[in-house]
Amino acid sequence: MKKPFTLIEVLVAMSVLTVFLLGLMQFYSSTESMLSSGIERTEMFERARVAMDMMANDLVCIYYSQTDKKAKTYDFSGESFKVSTVRPEKLQTTAKTNIVGVKYEWNRTKKNLVYSFDANGDAFDISKANCGNDTVLVEGVSDFDVKAYAKGSNLPALVVIRMELIDSKSLRRYKANDNETIIKNAPKREFRRMVIIDRGQPKPELTFFAEGSH
Repeated sequence: MKKPFTLIEVLVAMSVLTVFLLGLMQFYSSTESMLSSGIERTEMFERARVAMDMMANDLVCIYYSQTDKKAKTYDFSGESFKVSTVRPEKLQTTAKTNIVGVKYEWNRTKKNLVYSFDANGDAFDISKANCGNDTVLVEGVSDFDVKAYAKGSNLPALVVIRMELIDSKSLRRYKANDNETIIKNAPKREFRRMVIIDRGQPKPELTFFAEGSH
């Protein structure tokens, strides 16, 4: 007949099991936290990538005519920019050409980047384009600016886009509470994109970039 376990042995066994289970729970909690953090970063990068790709594509395809140099096909103003860009096809059947006036603007109050366009065609002069149909391109934008580098009044040779996003968790909290403090204290990530525009226009000197003029 086997000798039964004593109370002390049972308590020791239970203590060992408790320590093991606590360690297992801690490991599970850490793993879950790392996985959640990875998903948050992926969502942030995806938001930035979609917006940057769209803006870069419109800038690279900016309309530029060597014969009609009076037409203003771009307008950069720090927190927004407008360009006449060439799309692969017409956005609307009523449009005369596939040249589209587009506008990207940071809404400082709502913390998002808004996209709008004028699809009527023949948007050779961006100042005459009637950009409407505002669409939120990316949310959680805590800061945004765009700088165009050119020589004289020529078409920019380089455009630098800088966008700062808050993490997805803080964005959800901000949308639920509309509290500016959440934005201020939220983890942020800065994204930059350099877009080269080559239409044979004069290029600024290297010192021009160093000075940061635009």
